[in-house]
Amino acid sequence: MNVKSTIQIMNIKKILLGVWIMVICFAVYYLYTHEVTPTVLREYFVELGPWAAIAFIVAYTIRPIVFFPASVMTPLSALLFGPLYGWIFSYIGSTLSATVAFFVAKYFGKDLFSKQKDSIQNPNTFTQFIVRYKETLEKNGLETVLFLRLVPLFPFDFVNYACGLSTIKYRTYLIGTLVGIIPGLTAFIFLGGSITNPRLLIPTVIAFAGLTYGAKLLKKKRRDLATE
Repeated sequence: MNVKSTIQIMNIKKILLGVWIMVICFAVYYLYTHEVTPTVLREYFVELGPWAAIAFIVAYTIRPIVFFPASVMTPLSALLFGPLYGWIFSYIGSTLSATVAFFVAKYFGKDLFSKQKDSIQNPNTFTQFIVRYKETLEKNGLETVLFLRLVPLFPFDFVNYACGLSTIKYRTYLIGTLVGIIPGLTAFIFLGGSITNPRLLIPTVIAFAGLTYGAKLLKKKRRDLATE
């Protein structure tokens, strides 16, 4: 690739990055000036009739571009489609949105931290935090993705973008995501379903309790392995 082509690619990236920033700014402005609640969103999707499921999956897929929380979309799916179909549509949407965020980060952040490792002086800086997880992902990709998905330490999209900044293979990332999101997704589906069906409160509590207990076990196991 010659210098001219490289410059053109860099210019295209800058333009697309500018567009992305404007989209985020507009989304933030819209959220602050309009009432965007689960009830409002539910009414919007209901009005779409038979297209509601497709529209929901598309909305879930592009959600990370404007950082709209997945913790809102997942319970919403249970309200719209019921626990079973809500789980299925959320699972598809979660996987697609994780893929979108991964490749967006890969496109804009390629080699972002590759030359910064030796220049980091403060061990508490955010950059070193990212670099540390970047190295962990590259050494133990599948295990780390599973851990980050199963243990609710970081927001869903933070994990997506952080993985995109690393050199982890998409296949490894995808497998870890497909398996790792199941417990948390199920818990949030029960939470959404319990709004209209109080009988789901019991499995909701059990699901979140199990997720919390499993997270503690995983954290303890990682600490034990680190001290060996």
